[in-house]
Amino acid sequence: MYPSHKDPIFGVFVKNFKEGLENMGAIFTQKALIKGKGSSTLKKILKYAQHYFNILLGILKSNYDLMYIHYLTHHLPLLYVLIPLKKKKWIINVHGSDVLDIKPSGLVDKLAIKVLKNIDLIVVPTTYFKELVLKKYPFLAESNFYVSPSGGIDPNKFYVKNDKQPNEVLTLGFISRFIEEKGWKTFLESLIILKKYNVSFKAIMAGKGPDADKIIEYIKTNELGDQVNFLGLVKQDKLIDIYNSLDLYIFPSYRESESLGLTGLEAMSCGTPTVACNMAGPSTYIKNGVNGYLFTPMSTKELTEIIMKYDQLDPKEKQKIKANSVTSSATFSTTNVNKKIYKKLEQLV
Repeated sequence: MYPSHKDPIFGVFVKNFKEGLENMGAIFTQKALIKGKGSSTLKKILKYAQHYFNILLGILKSNYDLMYIHYLTHHLPLLYVLIPLKKKKWIINVHGSDVLDIKPSGLVDKLAIKVLKNIDLIVVPTTYFKELVLKKYPFLAESNFYVSPSGGIDPNKFYVKNDKQPNEVLTLGFISRFIEEKGWKTFLESLIILKKYNVSFKAIMAGKGPDADKIIEYIKTNELGDQVNFLGLVKQDKLIDIYNSLDLYIFPSYRESESLGLTGLEAMSCGTPTVACNMAGPSTYIKNGVNGYLFTPMSTKELTEIIMKYDQLDPKEKQKIKANSVTSSATFSTTNVNKKIYKKLEQLV
């Protein structure tokens, strides 16, 4: 996955990862990328045919030290065929659904087992996801894994702006791919309750996805139009402005495959505490009541209570949580992440 002109957020973390390693001195002699989503089955087939050809071309070349692959399921057929030709180290970076969606004992699972037995290193975003992969494939060992948070957070792109000022009205944000599992309905249901309790608020929603029209209709039906600013797709370089304008970033995704949750860390890097489901990746970096908040997945009531509780906090208490958010996100900076994974790859070579 890689961004394209028409689809600038598609696989943006893979692009950031690649550029981060290049800044450390890595040279990509052969790049095999799927840029943007295919609009038709035929287009997808043609994209993957070209993608597989580029991988094969890279494998047959001798001027490289290792092959780094993002996503497992997307590459299983080709990697299975290429096992006899393997001469250099293979690293696979798994992200979530590319492992968890594989059904046990099926053909894809059998391919995955064979390929994983020939992988030299498996890179995962969090310890949480490492444990899930180990549970699914118990023949793997702890030494097979390396934890690296998906390229990290660039402090030059996500930071607390000098002109950041306290909001007069509680301002909440939701930035995500618009699919049900990302929790957009939980978010909007919480806003309905806030409105019922006469809590003054503003909300911002940004992103794209198949549920966009449903969300717009839901906002209209529940008369939230005056409070919710639906922005649709926002360019990456504009996200810093949104994060800095928020009091709380709401991250209600209840996907088991939410292996990290980069947007939560982006918000925290901008001094905005994140409120997320107490599961998956976000639960590994959010300390409840310290640098953000955790709530039971899909619990609108609990989410609303957290928002109202935060709104009533003393300004000094709010500032303390914001400061902790920034401090916590610093450990995920691209500089730290890239240095560590570059060193790990050097050791592997």
